[in-house]
Parts: sequence; C-alpha cells; structure tokens
Amino acid sequence: MNLKPRHALTIGGLDPITGAGVYSDVKTMSMLKVLPLAVATCIVLQNSSGVKGVRALSGDDVSEQLKCVLEDCRPSAIKISVVYNEDVISKVLPLIPDDTPIVLDPVIRSWDGYKLITDGALKMLEDELIPRTLVVTPNALEASQLTGVAVKDLNSAKEAAKRLSDLGARNVVIKGGHLSSSDRAYDLLYSEGEFYVFDKPKVYGERYHGLGCAFAASLTSFIAHGFDVVKSVELASKFTGYALRGAYRLKGSALISNPLQLYFKSLDVVNVLDSMIEALTIVESTRELVELTPEVGMNIAMTLLNPETLEDICGIEGRLRPIRGFLRASGHVKFGGSEHLGNLLLEVNKVWPTIRACINIRYSDEALNAIKSLGLRASSFDRRKEPPNIKAVEGQSMKWGAREALRGLKEPPDVIYDLGDVGKEPMIRILGENAVDVVRKAVKIAGKVKELKNTS
Repeated sequence: MNLKPRHALTIGGLDPITGAGVYSDVKTMSMLKVLPLAVATCIVLQNSSGVKGVRALSGDDVSEQLKCVLEDCRPSAIKISVVYNEDVISKVLPLIPDDTPIVLDPVIRSWDGYKLITDGALKMLEDELIPRTLVVTPNALEASQLTGVAVKDLNSAKEAAKRLSDLGARNVVIKGGHLSSSDRAYDLLYSEGEFYVFDKPKVYGERYHGLGCAFAASLTSFIAHGFDVVKSVELASKFTGYALRGAYRLKGSALISNPLQLYFKSLDVVNVLDSMIEALTIVESTRELVELTPEVGMNIAMTLLNPETLEDICGIEGRLRPIRGFLRASGHVKFGGSEHLGNLLLEVNKVWPTIRACINIRYSDEALNAIKSLGLRASSFDRRKEPPNIKAVEGQSMKWGAREALRGLKEPPDVIYDLGDVGKEPMIRILGENAVDVVRKAVKIAGKVKELKNTS
C-alpha cells in the first residue's frame, strides 16, 4: 500500500513492558505509516505475569495533554482504550471534535482479570462514549459484560453486536479470540445492518498480551488513511495475525504481541542473505564436503524470523553438485529456493525458534559415527512408517518427519536423519542457528569422517 502519512491519536494507559496500551499503539501506528500521537490516562503497573495495580491520572492531567496535541494538529482518527474513571471521560470527550472518527476499545479487565475501569466510568462509557464512536471493538468477554449476552459463539456474538448497536454504536467489531470454535478464530463486524465475518486459524494453549490493542490501533490507522470500515476491519484482522505470529515471551506466562513483526522480518532479509552467501563461499572452497554430497545434491537453507511459508526460507536454486573436485551452486541464492529443507525448517522452527538453518549431507554409518564422536545431538524418523495420507500430499513428508524426530526431545537437535525408503535416499540434515553455523558443522563432520577412516 502506497499510503501518505497521516496523524492518529491514541488515548489510554501506559504499559511498562510496551505490550499493550499507548506504547504498543505507537508501534502499530508507525508500522502502518501513521504519525502517532499519544495521551496517557493512567499507568498500569504490569508485566507478562499480570497487573499489579493502576495509578490513574486526573481528568485535568489527561485533558491538558489532549489540549497540547490538538493545538498542534488535527488527528485523522482517534483510538480510546483504558479511561479508568468518570473524571477522564467527562474532561476528554468534550474536547474531541464531533467529526473525528473514534475507535473505542472498551477495556474492562486485563488479560489476567484485573479491573481497569470503575463502575461509574463503565456506565458513562455505555451512555456517552459508545454513541460518539465510529467503531467499538470489544472482545467476547467485554461484549458479554456490556450487553448481558453470554458471548460464546458466532450466533451469540451477533446478538451482542445488535445490542451494542442499540446503545448507539454505529459499527461493532467483536474480536473472536475467545469465541468457541474447532479450529478458527472469528472477528465479527456488524455495520449498517449487515454482518461480516473475518476468520483465521485459532491458536490454543497460550495467553497473549496486547493483541486487542494491536487490532484496535491498526483499525484506527486504516481509518485514518481513509479506508471504509469494512476494509479497515479486514486489514486490521490480518495485521493482528502478524502481531500474534511475532509474539515473544518474557519471564511471565503471557506472550507479548509484536506489531513490529513485519519490520523485523524485512530487516532480517539482509542478515539471511549475508549468512547464506558466506556459507556458500565456505562450501565451494572446501574439497572435503564433496564426499558428503547426496545423490540428489546438497542444499543450504535459512529462514527469516518467524517463518510462515517457503517464501520466508532462503535456499540455493538447483542445489550444489560436484564439479572438478569442488561443490558448485547450480543456481542463485533465493527465497523459496529449497522446498525439501524448507518444509523441515518450517516445522522445526515452530518448536525451536533458534533453529533457522539446515544443510543436507549424504547418509553413511561413518558420518553418523562422526556426528556422535563430535558430541552433536542426533534424532531420527523412520520413513517406512509415514502414513499414506501424508505421502499423498506434496510437501508434507518432511513436516511429518520433523514432527516425528522432535517428539519428546527436551533440547534442540543438531541433526535429523532417516534411513530412507523405496525411492527415497537416506539423508542427514544438520541444523543450526544460521547458514554459516550449519556449514561449519558439516566441515567438522567431514574432517572427523576422514580422521576416523585413517585410524580404522
């Protein structure tokens, strides 16, 4: 999207770990080519283990901040989240121009259950703030409290959305991370009497901190750029998926959403290419590696941070093959250049994110002995046990093999190997943090194989 910079304002709490609140909103807005403005309503004393307390600012403190902002510029859209008390709402709402679109993220409790709004402010939010908003974006739990409808699935979410509309909300988005479903999460939009459903894969077993903020802040950003509500919700739903996939962990139980995921990934392209080119230089100048070349050829692959598809994995087009006593690349270093190693890495990286690179070498008992002699951790899978339905789907064999090899491991492996099957060559795959790392391991293995042969 070729978007001209616009201003957007976020009004809400300060989170010291920047996973939520206005600090997080500033990151999201900046990512989406919006110039952020921020007004603090309170300091939320929290980390990834939960909220410890709240230090509320007075309505005058908040309104004075807002006056300073509005004296300098007119935001194209405003996001409001934690207001905490009636004093803030009563002092802030009259200052906002009537024609400025407001996205209201009605935060009632933190992810760990800490109450972030007084009863009086909640009533004021329903009576005065919701009717002023362009879009209100509760999650299922917040929608339940605001409407009295137990929101558990799409049908109950639709009923709650209608009731919020009756309160004066022009557009309602019920964020679907808490909705029950077999394998999908839904963001439900109710706009001008029509329902729109935006679905995405559901993530189980983790608590996330800041995803609601990422959604509402990105929605505010797209509205600031002039997109209509339906398109803005669609884009915000997709953006939140990126923030989720880039989530990281501190010491607490909640994963911190990362709206800078796309930025980090773009920066990582140069790092990956540099490592791949250096690794290729080492391989092409090391004669001993020729002896480790599989019949199908050798390849090196390295992922971007948080890889999602084969296009996030850099490999060598056409693989490496022996020519006049040295290995030579058949094609260029490129993203999407190795399907075989790429599918393996996609699966391994889900479990061990520090493993981002792989090189394949020819299987032999000597190579396996060398690996063990060097103290490298090796795991394996049996291709003969691969289910027929997995074999029938292109690209699934290596993912299945990786899952089998990783099953029950408490430490990341250095090597995954298999003994082959009918029409499938036995193979050793060396894993590591980057392309240079795995190539250096391969060189050590080649040297150890030669040493063991000389002493046998």
